[in-house]
Amino acid sequence: MALVDTRWQRRVTLCALYFAQGIPWGFMLITLPSYLSYNYQISDGDIGALKAIILVPWSFKLIWAPLMDSFTIRSMGRRRPWIIGSELMMALTLLGFIGIADPSQELKFILYMFFLHNCFASLQDVCTDALAVDILPPHEQGQTNGLMWASKLIGKGVGAWSLSHVINVWGLEACVAVQVLLLLAIMLVPVVFLERRGEKRFPWSVGRAASTAVGSVSNPLRVMGSVLRAFSLTTTSVFILFTLLKLIGLGVNEVLSNALYTQYLSPRWTDVEFSRASGLYATAPIIVGAVLGGYLADRYGRRLILAVGYYGYGAAAMIFASFPELWNEGWFAMSYVLSYETLAAIGSVGFLSMAMRISWTVAAGTVFTTYMTLSNVSHVIGNWAAGPLREWLIWSQGGAADNLLSYQSAFWWLGIITIVPVFLLLLVKTEQVDRARAADATVADATA
Repeated sequence: MALVDTRWQRRVTLCALYFAQGIPWGFMLITLPSYLSYNYQISDGDIGALKAIILVPWSFKLIWAPLMDSFTIRSMGRRRPWIIGSELMMALTLLGFIGIADPSQELKFILYMFFLHNCFASLQDVCTDALAVDILPPHEQGQTNGLMWASKLIGKGVGAWSLSHVINVWGLEACVAVQVLLLLAIMLVPVVFLERRGEKRFPWSVGRAASTAVGSVSNPLRVMGSVLRAFSLTTTSVFILFTLLKLIGLGVNEVLSNALYTQYLSPRWTDVEFSRASGLYATAPIIVGAVLGGYLADRYGRRLILAVGYYGYGAAAMIFASFPELWNEGWFAMSYVLSYETLAAIGSVGFLSMAMRISWTVAAGTVFTTYMTLSNVSHVIGNWAAGPLREWLIWSQGGAADNLLSYQSAFWWLGIITIVPVFLLLLVKTEQVDRARAADATVADATA
């Protein structure tokens, strides 16, 4: 049996690989910034830089995808060689954190290590997404995307909550050791499961390519031509614009909520409490939201679930901004964390499913990766903009940096800029892609 033949193998493999992305993601995005914010009082700008640098290498996906579509060890499968190699490098690059005694004094070095690790994490993500495009039948895409995203968020929860305890009790090196061991263990999944029957498990194993339709080397110019043609439709070009805008508000929220909760609330949350809320308490509603969102996307439409997730996220931010007098109430502050984590998960599942649905031409893997890359660009813009946005709001409101007015205004802004792009989805129509795909098939049959 192989991935193309067995649904449970497809789901186990894809979910395990997404879980592997989530572990260091939670550590880098929540645990370490919260630890530095609470213990060393680093600024919004420094928190934003740490979070943004995680995402910058994900823009390299536009480079990785054409390379992956053009070169591979075809006898081992189209994607497996890249997945195994990137997973190994994800584990090895974490070793650079060993030897850091005082993280607050090594922020620049930590930025470099975040950057290097995420170069390979982004490569692994490209390979995993391309594998999903290759092996998932259309009727499985919504549910499997929900399970994949839930797996990543579970990994993020493990990385955020459990590693916040590890770093406070045993230190940074223990965090590194835990992550490296987990990543190496997960790497065994793509080693065990083949894409198609008869392929090689290792380069030296017995086997051969399951199909000669796609070789080990393709013309990169032909790949790029297919990508440009895929984006020539109104649906795909509008979806690009939506993708570039959708996560700016979320990126701002990640930075400001971290600083607000650990520095300004009364009583202020500890780094462990914030990581516990985002990593542990949010895990159950996130899983329900992601899995249910995937199921509903298959049943009622991807666009609807996508709109519900991001419109709800923006609305939650504006509700939070409307009641600053309740911010110091534990139940209200916790409710906001759980709400934005869950709604963001629902929106992300809808986005993944829609992006996969409208990825077409022979370079569908690269097309899908382009959407994922631009989504990360949107996220980076939000992270980088958080610090300057709050500084501008403080200045415009008279320079009172010790009150919460600037945060209240910022949450209003991020809610608005999250909701507005949702209306672009009215122009995204999957049937337009279906017609173009059918026309391609007709031309291919006529020339065969």
